[in-house]
Amino acid sequence: MTAHTILIADDHPLFRAALQQVIAQRFPQHTVQLASEVSDLQQLALGGGAIDLLLLDLHMPGAVGFSALSWFCGHFPAAPVVMISANTHPDTVRRAFDHGAAAFLSKSADIDAIQSCIEAVMAGERGLHPGLQAGSKGASLQALDVAEALSSLTPQQFKVASMLVEGLLNKQIAYELDVKEATVKAHMTEIYRKLGVTSRTQAVLALTSLSVEPPEDLSAPV
Repeated sequence: MTAHTILIADDHPLFRAALQQVIAQRFPQHTVQLASEVSDLQQLALGGGAIDLLLLDLHMPGAVGFSALSWFCGHFPAAPVVMISANTHPDTVRRAFDHGAAAFLSKSADIDAIQSCIEAVMAGERGLHPGLQAGSKGASLQALDVAEALSSLTPQQFKVASMLVEGLLNKQIAYELDVKEATVKAHMTEIYRKLGVTSRTQAVLALTSLSVEPPEDLSAPV
């Protein structure tokens, strides 16, 4: 069987280790790489070696909802992504597919379900969501446009965009990234251009179209 490289991107070390063990049991020939935040994911993905499958946590540090999924799918359209999350609301599952996910797994899925899903996706199957429902309410047209724009951002521009949503000012972003404020402004100009907006407020509103409400909010009674 052909050996592949599988990237696990999740900020919880115990869950990363558990997934790594699940893969090792069924697919010992595959190489596994680990990322704990979006910047790690981007560095590994752009590092030169091909990523054949990404297992991606929905709520990753450095991401805004589906932004990490959108970025990866835009840069590596041939590499399938299995989204894994405790947030299994049907609308979340549907939006993940709209943004390019090949499959969606619950973090509570058993070992057999995880292994079978990975095997099926690597064999070319798509739209898998074992034990889950996919809703009828998909991603908005605005979110799809934003996702396309995000896929063209450099990793540094992606970081700046994520920090914008967090409410950081230019000088705070410059401090966090250890760059000059003029560099941040240059990144902002490029982000605005790619998003098709003209202000910080418009950029934040556009980017938050990719956000996902936590499960407790989605499951609360209307």
